[in-house]
Amino acid sequence: MIPPSWSLPQGGICAFVLLAWAAGNSAASGPYPAEVAALKLGHGTRLTDAQGFTLYRYENDLREPGTSTCVEDCALLRPALIAKDVPPQPPLNWTVIERDDGGQQWTYKGMPLYRYVRDSHAGTAFGEVDGWTTAFEPITTPAEITIASTLLGHVLAAVSGHTLYVQSSGSGSGYRACEGACLQTWLPVHAPWGAVDYGDFSVMARADGIYQWAYRNQPLFRFAGDASRGDTAGHGRAGGWSAMVLEPAPPVPEWITVVGSDGGPLYADANGMTLYSLLEDDNATERAYRGGNHCDEGCLARYWNPVRAETMGPPIGHWSVLEHADGTLQWAHMGRPLYTLKLENRPGQLYYTTYRQFQWMKPIMYALPALQGVF
Repeated sequence: MIPPSWSLPQGGICAFVLLAWAAGNSAASGPYPAEVAALKLGHGTRLTDAQGFTLYRYENDLREPGTSTCVEDCALLRPALIAKDVPPQPPLNWTVIERDDGGQQWTYKGMPLYRYVRDSHAGTAFGEVDGWTTAFEPITTPAEITIASTLLGHVLAAVSGHTLYVQSSGSGSGYRACEGACLQTWLPVHAPWGAVDYGDFSVMARADGIYQWAYRNQPLFRFAGDASRGDTAGHGRAGGWSAMVLEPAPPVPEWITVVGSDGGPLYADANGMTLYSLLEDDNATERAYRGGNHCDEGCLARYWNPVRAETMGPPIGHWSVLEHADGTLQWAHMGRPLYTLKLENRPGQLYYTTYRQFQWMKPIMYALPALQGVF
């Protein structure tokens, strides 16, 4: 049960969290079918298969409840989570549906679950694109607090989407160190009358009579200088202020830079040249699934430089190294090969939009990551 003074987060950057469970009923509590496991993250729990590979849901399945709409070519890229040994009484919220091919597929809260063939190793989530989201249960928060995606990672935020901060310096409780003029810059997150402690969140009484939410005994504040959702201008401010990061953003390789462009900041190589990921490669199945024009081998050789890697090392966040049949190594982002465009000769250029045959290439924007899909 959710305490009377609580309600599920709503609106803002985290609208999907409307469907989050109370902590006692979250995915973290299980149980699961034999084919399912879970990965605990700072901001919630991600469902995986028994080998630790991320599970996904597809928004198109909402149109036909109880049916999988990912079939034929789509199913080759997104294999269904097959139920091999269904118990007489499946765990709560778990059911099976029969697929067109006769197989049985697990569903969670009515949504069929899938794998993604480009997830190269356990724990990666490269398949969040085009209506696909990870099967995810966020932590439960008070009604005044939600979870937002920022360039720092997933953070606690006000329901407006504005990042929340804590003060780590000084002695004693942080909120006592912020009084008077400090409160013009740092705005306490008010707790309503009658709110009660729950889980990692607690209510603290300030000397000025205001009740304030705290996370793990750290009072929470907004920064007056944050103008928009996802801003983190208060992070690292003098006085020991930092964003309340629940799950840090994935790391990037050292050779990658960030440059400005007409479309906003984007990832580039060490020379500032825009990095593009190939939305289709030698896997013709994906080409058929997506449809449209593509850049064939001749096009690639004429216009594109593959981003070579010197050694085969472990993945770094969303970045990994692919080995081709001829033994050459190439960097990839979320499992897709990386290139630079030969027509570009200065940082921040985006010529790919000029040519139809280049529409299979997309720049990797340095933008807010999407909040993971949740139930």
